[in-house]
Amino acid sequence: MKVSLTYNHQLPKDELQLATQAPSPTIDRIVDFAQKEIFQLPAQVNNRKVLVDLVTIQQIYAANKKVYCYANHQEYLLNQRLYQLASTLPNSFVQISRSELIQLKYVQAFNFTKTGIIEILFKDGRKTSASRRYLGKIKEAINHA
Repeated sequence: MKVSLTYNHQLPKDELQLATQAPSPTIDRIVDFAQKEIFQLPAQVNNRKVLVDLVTIQQIYAANKKVYCYANHQEYLLNQRLYQLASTLPNSFVQISRSELIQLKYVQAFNFTKTGIIEILFKDGRKTSASRRYLGKIKEAINHA
């Protein structure tokens, strides 16, 4: 894909215009990234407040009425609700159950069991599972990845 950048000082400061011949998954990712300009999430670890880089987050999940994320081989407590995160995070995150979001770039494989549960194997060897109810969202996210 050929990319050229032109600065237009007539545009408002927070406006970005893209021109393309036809829609594509790459353009969709660029638009999604620009619209959801989030690079870090505020979190807590060992009673310290920290910022977790979004690119390092492998999964976000709810447990015991709290929301956690797993990044850099460590668990962090988040202050936001899962549904809020699901609506604001980029499309690289996909909801796989009522209580979990994952970032696709950390997934090594999807295994479909006879019972209809989808087992997800991460590149670091950790595993999680997705419910059948979210199969459509998962397939759509994989096709756009």
